[in-house]
Amino acid sequence: MAAEYSGFVGSFRVFAQHGLLIFRDVRSADTHDGFDGKVPVHARPDSIYLKVRTYVDGPVSVEVFEDESDDLTLDGAVLFDGTISSEYGEFTLHDPDEWIAMKVITDNAGAARLRVSADAERSPSALRLQIWY
Repeated sequence: MAAEYSGFVGSFRVFAQHGLLIFRDVRSADTHDGFDGKVPVHARPDSIYLKVRTYVDGPVSVEVFEDESDDLTLDGAVLFDGTISSEYGEFTLHDPDEWIAMKVITDNAGAARLRVSADAERSPSALRLQIWY
């Protein structure tokens, strides 16, 4: 799938120790106070927490695209469809311990559209993030 779209940014597969991935502006310091881990998504203006399956249940596959095509949306569930802000258009996608981290650099600063789809609403094993302006 990734090779078919020119907006492919990158992908990885990780055993998520805490069952959590974070997509945020590289300068975000938000600690997501009030996040209880019971909801699949916790969003703030410049960061989003995404619950995924934990390492004991297997790896999580993640793909990132700078493309708004509905064809890229995974069939299971749309976990988030909104905006995320970045002062310089630079984001990072990582787990809390930063065992894995991927930098996503766009050509634009400010508010961007972000869609996160998954193969399941609860404990997904596959995520696809789409960011565009």
